[in-house]
Formats: sequence, C-alpha cells, structure tokens
Amino acid sequence: MIKIFEKFIPRMACQQIIQEGRVRPQMDAGIGKDNIKSEGRSTHVTFINNSFLKSVIYDLVAFNYDYTIEEAEDLQFATYRRDDFYGLHKDADKENNRVLSVTVQLSKASEYEGGDLVFDYDRHSMPRVQGTVIIFPSNLYHEVTPVTRGTRYSLVQWFKGKEK
Repeated sequence: MIKIFEKFIPRMACQQIIQEGRVRPQMDAGIGKDNIKSEGRSTHVTFINNSFLKSVIYDLVAFNYDYTIEEAEDLQFATYRRDDFYGLHKDADKENNRVLSVTVQLSKASEYEGGDLVFDYDRHSMPRVQGTVIIFPSNLYHEVTPVTRGTRYSLVQWFKGKEK
C-alpha cells in the first residue's frame, strides 16, 4: 500500500537538504549495488548522512507499516536535470531484501516540469508538493518521467526487513 504524507518535511528543511546535496560531489547514477551505468536511468546522486532526518523517516515507516526493519539504507540525494529520468523499475530484488521504499519531494513543483513519480499499476502521477513523503512497497514498479524544464531534487531511502 502506498502512503502519502504531504508537506511532512518543512520547506526550510527541504531547502537545507538541497543545499547540502548540491555541494557534495555527485556521481552518475547507475543500477544495482555496483552502480552499473544503464540506458534506463539518467540522474546524478550523492549520499547524505543526516542522522536526524534518517530517524524521522525511520519513525514514520515504523509507525505506518507492520514490518520488522532490519536495516535502513543511507539517504540518497538525487538531482534530475533536463532530460534526466529513471525508467520503469522496482527497488526490490533477490539480492537486496528491500521491503519498503521512501521518496521525499524536495523541490517546489513550480521549479521543474516532467519528472513525475508514476506507479505502473495505475499510471497516476504522485503529488509534487514540496516536503511530501511517499512510502511504498519496494516491489512496486515505478518510474520518474523525463524532466522537461528545470531541476528536480529528491531524497530516497530503502528499508530492509520482513513483515511481522
């Protein structure tokens, strides 16, 4: 089940996370644990070690899902510029044991066009309100459509574990 928490992260916090992410070295994002470059993804990422934000997201996940969380992966800051995208994929596979995925909308919706988070089962775009947190099962197919104008910033995190 997808759960949406609009404006959960305050605007000023989103701006601060964007500033932190922009000053860090970013790498071309690939796919899988070896970050293999793929035609299915065009974006840049870095990792942010913010223990407070990590604990806020962890608590939100733990309160809203009946899972035993065994690991919370690092926070990944993603930058999508014009023509960047992430094709249809799921976050879970046999190797990574991911059960829940989290995405945080850091940008204001007015700062970019395209770049929609879309789930394959219904093809509806998720809310683009700054500070929105979306939590979903990692085995759901989803994508980020190509950005056509501006820059989209997001934060993602994955949780490993099992249902209780």
